[in-house]
Amino acid sequence: MGARAVEQGADKADESIENISQKIYHEPEYQLPEPSALMSAKSYKTKFAEPLIKRLKSLVKTILVRYFAAKDDYERLNQTNGRLYKDNERLRGSNERLSSENTKLKEEIKDYKLLRKVFGNKQIDGLLEQAKAAQQTKQHSVRKRNPYER
Repeated sequence: MGARAVEQGADKADESIENISQKIYHEPEYQLPEPSALMSAKSYKTKFAEPLIKRLKSLVKTILVRYFAAKDDYERLNQTNGRLYKDNERLRGSNERLSSENTKLKEEIKDYKLLRKVFGNKQIDGLLEQAKAAQQTKQHSVRKRNPYER
């Protein structure tokens, strides 16, 4: 998740908090009306106070559920971010090693091309064939001395 996505998520959270705050303070469903002149306290409690408390409890429950879901997402993303950071560091080291190896190989290729230019392709090809044949002979003789090695 990029920094922009995190900022957008924070903006949405701020908006959501502001919306809930506005609801609680201004919407009629979250306000206690003035009791009528002949209404008893018990009647007022059952008709207005208890339903309001029920709506507020429901709202608090919803907020807590969203909070814990967001917290879980945050922790999961934090762990993923840590894992990606470690992978990135490992790959950066590997990249540096391979870049260094690549530089060395480019130098060897320059030397090889210089030899081909100076001695000619036929002579270099002949020398390579001799070296390969000598290497195969050497490997074959080592295998004969140790027949159990595989």
